[in-house]
Parts: sequence; C-alpha cells; structure tokens
Amino acid sequence: MEGISSSVFIGLDNYKRLFSDPHLGMAVSNSILFTIGILITNVVFGVLLAVVLNNKLTPFRNIFRSALFLPSLTSIIVAGIYFRLFFGGGDQTPLNALMSFFHLRVREWLYDNQTSGLIALVITSTWRWLGINTMYFICGLQSIPDELYEAADIDGANSIKKFWYITVPGLKPMLIFVITTLTYGGLRMFGESYVLWINGSTPGDIGLTIVLYIYKTAFAHFDNGYASALSVVLFICLMLINLIYIKLLGIGKREGSH
Repeated sequence: MEGISSSVFIGLDNYKRLFSDPHLGMAVSNSILFTIGILITNVVFGVLLAVVLNNKLTPFRNIFRSALFLPSLTSIIVAGIYFRLFFGGGDQTPLNALMSFFHLRVREWLYDNQTSGLIALVITSTWRWLGINTMYFICGLQSIPDELYEAADIDGANSIKKFWYITVPGLKPMLIFVITTLTYGGLRMFGESYVLWINGSTPGDIGLTIVLYIYKTAFAHFDNGYASALSVVLFICLMLINLIYIKLLGIGKREGSH
C-alpha cells in the first residue's frame, strides 16, 4: 500500500554497531566517572555534614538543614542555567573570577576537556542532591541508640573510634540505599548534561552521557532502532549492577544469618 513505509528485519545489526560506535566509549566513560564522582561527594560529605548537623551542640542546625535541602526542590532547568553561567568562560564569571583571585589559570570549563566538563557535572549534581542525601543520613543517625555512644565513652573510645565502630555500622542500611540510588541516578543522568550544554551539544563529547546519547540518537538522528538497542543494553547493565550490590552489600540478609 502506498504511503506506508515497510520495515526491514535486521537481526542483531544494531547491537553489532555498539562495538564500532565512535561516540559510545566517551558516553560510557563520562557516565561511569560522573557516577563515581557523585558517589564520593554525596557519601563522604553527606555523612560528615549529617554528623555535624545531628549534633545538638551545633548552632542554627535546623536553619542549615533547611538551606541544604532547598536545592533539591530547584528545577534542573533553573539550576542548569545558573551553573552554565557559573562555569562560563569569561574572565568575570564567578568561578573564573575566583580562579583569578588565587592566581590560577582561567579556563573554558564547559569546553576545555573531559575533566573540566565532568567537574562541572559533578558540582552541579552535588549541589542539587547533597542536601537530601544528608537528610537521609541524619535519619539514619537518629536511629542509632544513644546507649552505644555512652558505653563507648565509658570504655574510653575517642571520636574516631566511635565514628568508625558505631556510626558507620549504624548507617549501613542508609548507606546501601544512598549508594544504590546514586548509582542508578548517575548512570541514567540526562538533565545536567542537557542544560549545561545547550541541547546537550557538547564539543568533542566531553559532556555526553549514555542517556543523553540515547536521546540524541532517537530524537535528533531519528535512529530509533539503535537507540532501542542502547536502552536494552543499559537496562541489562543496571540489572547486573543491582545483582552485584545485592551480593556485595548483603541486601536482604538478616543479621547473623550465614
């Protein structure tokens, strides 16, 4: 029938293209490095901030909690526009002005290289999600019985030992939750890369991520078959990561079970 395009079965050809795709390697590299970056910043700084803000001796701690939480309510579009200006290449943009003050090299952060692009992505994402992850850790800290710390004080344990042997084990369920959600969020990140570079047009693929690449393949190049293949592979990889987390982190195991 005229006017109706015919479909051609091509088997596994779209999956074979994965091995010769010149852009896929950079997209995978950026997504993995970005995920590692937000895991480090959100877990390390999130736990440290939670310990400080959970301390009853910290002044104005409720105000600081609210201030940290507010960025998570901000639209990614608004945040992206702000950080696009923050990382701008002009001499008077906020970050370059700070670099000049400390006599450091001014650079085009969003167009320099992969490292500077990833720094911009990690900082933008951390600004948005550090606060809510800190709240998660505060909830975890409040579930740890005070008697454990009192017993440690009686035994003469210092702050470092109490943190390592009481706080960290007590935070294990929340650590598992935050690490899992950050991993999924990092590997499927799209918004930050799309808005920091206008329409995701990153030079040399320095800000290209897996999901952004899938989006551009489907809606910019109209190659829906290849985009579907990329999506299936990403889904399989996420499921494998989930199984690895279940095995390594002991998700679902009862305490004392073998």
